[in-house]
Formats: sequence, structure tokens, C-alpha cells
Amino acid sequence: AVVSTQSTGKKMQRKKVLAQLGAAQQLLSKANVADKDHMETLVPFKKYNRNGVDLSIECLHYEQLDGETFETIYQILETNMKAEYDACYWGWNEKDKRDELKEKNPWFLVAKNSEGQIVAFAHFKFDFDEEVAVLYCYEVQVTEDMRGKGVGKFLMQILELIGSKAEMQKIMITVFKHNPRAIHFFSDILKYSDDETSPKFMDPIDEKEYCYEIMSKPLKIKKASGS
Repeated sequence: AVVSTQSTGKKMQRKKVLAQLGAAQQLLSKANVADKDHMETLVPFKKYNRNGVDLSIECLHYEQLDGETFETIYQILETNMKAEYDACYWGWNEKDKRDELKEKNPWFLVAKNSEGQIVAFAHFKFDFDEEVAVLYCYEVQVTEDMRGKGVGKFLMQILELIGSKAEMQKIMITVFKHNPRAIHFFSDILKYSDDETSPKFMDPIDEKEYCYEIMSKPLKIKKASGS
């Protein structure tokens, strides 16, 4: 029997995709161990002492959050973002946002001041995107009195380090088009660019129908010694 070159090529491509998915799944399973300390080797980043601010920062899986911490995180999110969601066709839905904070192996960076009050957090997940493993940052939120002090940038730098250490290919975020401050923060300060999965590329004809963009930044993979 004669096997066509085209058929052989498709089989090889399928094998390659399956191998990529398998490798990505292994990385995600390793990263999502609930009691894993993703900041174990990032000790200097557990403190933020700049611009008159003294904060302690820890990385926690959702299962490690107590009820009070979760509620504070939600309240900061609602205070900062409700108006942004209401300005979009998505709208704000409290139940949906609370569920999103809990679902699919969520992780959090939690920043507290010297009095133990939460003043900033990042909500992220290790996930698939186009057959590769990525760190997806769903939220980075800072209380109003802490803004302009470099806290949000510091949390995003920690996420990049965590993502690199976990061998994620890139870090991704979703940003509202009607939030120029957020777009400036990610594109100009943190050097993110429009991701290939953003509506402007995936649905260019109807791109204006979307109220958001997806942005990303490649990560330099840092394999842990002995792994």
C-alpha cells in the first residue's frame, strides 16, 4: 500500500500537537499543586519597601484562603472594577465574579501592610492557551490609597518570575478598551503586546463589537535545578 505524503504529514502533525499538549499538561499539573510555594526561591520579593510603603507579599492557592481574606479580595475587586464592567456589555454580576475567583485552580498574590490589611492582590491561573502552558492574570488590583507607588508593577513582576519558574510560555491578561490607564500600564510600562488570540486578530471584521483586548508577554523559561 502506498501512504500519501499528505497523510503522513497530518499524522506527524497530530503526534506533535499531542506531545505539546502532554508536555503542557504535565507543567500545569506540577504548577497547580495546592500547597506549592511558588515564592520559595523568591524570598526578596516577599517584601516591598519603596515609596514610603512597607508590604509583605505571599502566594496562596484558593484552598489556602480564609473567608475573611477572600471577602476582602472580592470587595477590593468590586470597588475598583464594577464601573468598568458596567461600561461594557458584560455588566457586573456579583455571583459570576465570586465564582470566577474560586474556579479552576485559582492562585493569588496577596499584599498586606504592616497592620495586616490587604491593600493589593493578583488573581491568576496556570492554564492552556493554543496548546501551550501559560500564566493567565485575571486581576491585579490595588486599593486607591496605594496607587502610584509601584505596587501593581511589583506584583506583575512577581507573576512573570513565577511563570518563568513554572516553565509557562507566556503571561496573558485581558484589558478593557475603555480603560486607557490599564492599557498604558501593560503596553507602555510592562511591554505587553496584543496577543494572537485577541479579537482584533481572531475576529477582525467585528473587532469593534468587543469591549476588550487580550495582551501577552513571552516568558524566559527558567528550569529549576534538579527538575
